[in-house]
Amino acid sequence: MTSTTPAQPAALPRTTTTTTTTTTTAAAPSAGVRADVLVVGGGIAGLSLAAELAEMSGGACSAVLVEAEPALATHTSARSARQMQPSYGPPPVQALTAASLPLVASIEDFTGRTVLRDRPLLWVDTVGGAAGREALARLLAQVPALRPSAPAEALERFPLLRPEAVHAVAVDDDAREVAVPLLLEHHAERARRGGVQVLLGAPVTSAVRRAGGWDVTAGAHRISAGVLVDAAGPWADVVAALAGVRRRGLVPKRRTVIVADTERPIGEDWPMISDVADTLYARPGRDVGGDLLASPAEAVPSEPCDAQPVPADVDALVTSLGGVLDLGAIQVKRSWTGLRTGPADGLPVVGWDDRQQGFFWLAGQGGYGIQTSSALARAAAAAVLGQVHGLGPTVDDALAALAPSRPTLLS
Repeated sequence: MTSTTPAQPAALPRTTTTTTTTTTTAAAPSAGVRADVLVVGGGIAGLSLAAELAEMSGGACSAVLVEAEPALATHTSARSARQMQPSYGPPPVQALTAASLPLVASIEDFTGRTVLRDRPLLWVDTVGGAAGREALARLLAQVPALRPSAPAEALERFPLLRPEAVHAVAVDDDAREVAVPLLLEHHAERARRGGVQVLLGAPVTSAVRRAGGWDVTAGAHRISAGVLVDAAGPWADVVAALAGVRRRGLVPKRRTVIVADTERPIGEDWPMISDVADTLYARPGRDVGGDLLASPAEAVPSEPCDAQPVPADVDALVTSLGGVLDLGAIQVKRSWTGLRTGPADGLPVVGWDDRQQGFFWLAGQGGYGIQTSSALARAAAAAVLGQVHGLGPTVDDALAALAPSRPTLLS
């Protein structure tokens, strides 16, 4: 990733203030904190970046992470479907997912705990006719690694699929299920071990550019930093506006998930299924406390908020599931709604702001945050530190498509 005009710091010096490995809240006001980098947002994007900054700098970069909520990963990151699927999303997202998979797999070498497990993804044409064929053909053309298959394979691997609802199938054999709580825990531990100061209950209320950096108020804390990283998820455009930075048209959109018990048993090792029309997905749900995890894959615009399920959406999903899967009686045990935030072109916004020096975007992951975060964090940390990310030219191409200055973003 390269810097854009105005010029950004090629490398960050360490501040004279020593950063301690502590977590504080708004109940403990600080007289002032100094750091090289301030990361706004304690979801998967900000947390993984903080961990990479600590490790890649070898402790030479002091960093502070602020989170508005009293706990890390309160919103979208804690409400994901827990999947990493190389065939899911536009091409730059697919490239970043492919680069993230080995990085996430390597966590097992350090923790001795299972982070990834095989969970193939079956893309199913449940529509039929020309519309279904065209949707599946587009997907196969976009993802060469996808394997075309016959309905018989889908019915064998997910026996509760209704035969009349399966017209054609493509298989992503490289898809994995990821233990998101363990992933978040690992990033948080790396960040804290590397001296990142984590301030909870600290919403950003002002950010003023000064010579050489930023003065930021976050809850009861006053923070001075050379670089401000906007990893605030649904609130990313709000934080940018507070900093006097041009918004990028980031729109939060609702997505609801249910966990249900079903009358007919579901095998724990069955694959995930997703409608090629992107109107429904489902997978075994033992890891989240039920027989089945499912979503209507809705994308309804919302204000940044603590999103909650709409009962009508849950009821409609149960009805839709009955048309595709022969589940028998369904008992919804719990449900949640997250906000998938992104711009109109559907790509994340990552890189130096083209007008405001020292402002770095790490936002707009649009529901792809879990599966792309490891590669994005490595690349973003390298850009902030003036290093080389080492992830290869495919990632370079992907990052170029995510630039905050790209013409498809709102001005």
